[in-house]
Amino acid sequence: MHDTVEVAQEIGAPLELVWAAYADADKRVQWSVPAGEGMVYDKAEFREGGRDRYRCGDPTSLEFHASVEYTKIVPEALIVYTETVRSAGQPLATGVVTWEFEPTTAGTYVRVISHIVSFVGGGMVDGTRNGHTKALQQFSTFATTDTLSQ
Repeated sequence: MHDTVEVAQEIGAPLELVWAAYADADKRVQWSVPAGEGMVYDKAEFREGGRDRYRCGDPTSLEFHASVEYTKIVPEALIVYTETVRSAGQPLATGVVTWEFEPTTAGTYVRVISHIVSFVGGGMVDGTRNGHTKALQQFSTFATTDTLSQ
């Protein structure tokens, strides 16, 4: 099964602070995981050609393993990467994900577009949509100037 998921959110913080909160894996963990779930980066290389490896899910098991490869990064404007999520060694989904950042008078407009292929049915597509929606909502809450500048 495949689909294209698109979500967007205006974040009430300046572009440079929003960008920095994405680029820093320690900050990304704080806003990108739904409440009650956990995330641990085993490797974080935010650069073109760089790779991230992280585990997420229930904090006691972190049963999902993801690998990311950054294809294109234009500072304070664009991130494109591929991501594969696995569980128990089996691939669940692979996607090409684009993050777009644009300054606005109120802060920063962020749009995420994920072209996802699920190997296990519609649940992964729904999970991707819900995950990106929740992450952007939490990013907006996280993105107070005081929090981002720390």
